[in-house]
Amino acid sequence: MKYSSVGIISEYNPFHKGHKYHLEKSIEKTGADLSISVMSGDFTQRGEPALLDKWKRAEIAVKNGINLVVELPVIYALSSGGDFAKGGVEILEALGCSWLSFGSEVGELEKLSCVADFLKDNEYFLEEEIREQIKLGFSYPKARENILKKYLDKDVIYILNNSNNILAIEYLKNIKNITPITVKRQGAAYLDSDISHGMASATGIRKEIFNKGEYKTLVTEESAKLLEVYKNEFINYNNLFSLLQFKILTSSEDFLNGIYGGEEGLGSKAKKVIRKVNSYDELVDSIKSKRYTRTAICRYLARILLDIRKEYITGGQNYIRVLAADAKGREYLKQIKKSKELKLVIVNNINKVIFENPELESTLAKDILASDVYNLLGNKDLYEESDFVRKLKNL
Repeated sequence: MKYSSVGIISEYNPFHKGHKYHLEKSIEKTGADLSISVMSGDFTQRGEPALLDKWKRAEIAVKNGINLVVELPVIYALSSGGDFAKGGVEILEALGCSWLSFGSEVGELEKLSCVADFLKDNEYFLEEEIREQIKLGFSYPKARENILKKYLDKDVIYILNNSNNILAIEYLKNIKNITPITVKRQGAAYLDSDISHGMASATGIRKEIFNKGEYKTLVTEESAKLLEVYKNEFINYNNLFSLLQFKILTSSEDFLNGIYGGEEGLGSKAKKVIRKVNSYDELVDSIKSKRYTRTAICRYLARILLDIRKEYITGGQNYIRVLAADAKGREYLKQIKKSKELKLVIVNNINKVIFENPELESTLAKDILASDVYNLLGNKDLYEESDFVRKLKNL
C-alpha cells in the first residue's frame, strides 16, 4: 500500500490541544494516510532553547498522533519566516508529502495566497522600498506592512498583523510541488500568555510550567503524562545568560557584528552593555530598538552561541534526520527510500554521512553544536546526550 501524507512544520514546545486540533483537522481535510512533522530542534524560532530536547518533544508528538517527526536544521529554525519556511517546505517536498497544512488566524487560503503571490511576483522592487522604510527606523515586519498598504486592499492587508498568517504566507511563497491547506487557529493567539481561552498557546503553557502553575489541563492527556515524566529535564534558562556573557566577553566586536543579524552594529551594542546587565531579559531589552523586534534580538543572541553567519544559511545544505516514528512512519520511510525519488540525504550515522556527503558538514556541525549547547544549559551528559549517540526512537 502506498501511503499519502500531510506535512506540518512545527515546534511543539510543548504539544498542546491546539496542535492536536490542527493535526485532526489536517487529516480530516486531506484524507491523508499519515502525518509528517518537520520540527525545530533544540532551539526554536523565537531564539530560545526549547522546553525539552528535540528527542523528547518528537516522542511526545508521536504519542499524540504524528507518525513521523524529522528535524528542521538549526540554521533554518533560528531564521526569520522566509528561511524557516524554506527549510521546512524543502524537507516535506523531499519526503513526498501530498499536502502541507499550516495554521492561520484568517483561515482563508485565498487571502493568504493573494499576499504571497504579490510578494513573490514583486520581490525585487518591494525589497528596495522596504529597505528605505528600515532606514527610517522601522522594523522589517512594520516596514513591509507600510509598503504593502500602498498596493493591497484593506481586507487583505490586515492579515499581516498576525504571526501565523505571516508564516503561512512564507510557506506559500516557498512551495514548489505540494498542495497547501490551512486550518483556522483556535483559542489564544501565538504569543498570548492568557490561559483562560479554550485552547492556551504554547507561550501561556510554558509560563504556567515555569511558574509552577497547573498546566496539565492545557495540554492533551498524552502530553501531560510525558511532561510529568520529563519534568526534571525542563530547560534551565538561567544558564543561558551565563553562556552568553562568556561568549560576548571573549569575542571581538568584529566577530559579534559578523554573526547573522548583527551586521548593523548589534554586536558592538551587545559588547558595550554586557557588563551592565544582570539577566537575559535585561540584555535583550538593552539591545532591542524600534528597528529590531524582541524575537529578532533573541534569534541573534542564539546565533552568537552557535556562530551562525549568513553564509551558513544562504549556502546551507538541507537533510533529513528522523527523530521519532511509529510503525506507519517507518513503513513510509521505507517506501520513499525504495522509490529512489528522495532528493535529500537521510542522516543516521553522522560520521558516515559527513564522509560520504561532505557538503552537509557545515549544516550538521551547527546542529551538533546546538545540541551540545542545549545539553550544557540543562547540565546533561555531553556524550550520552550528543547527536553522535542519540538515535531514532521507534514508538
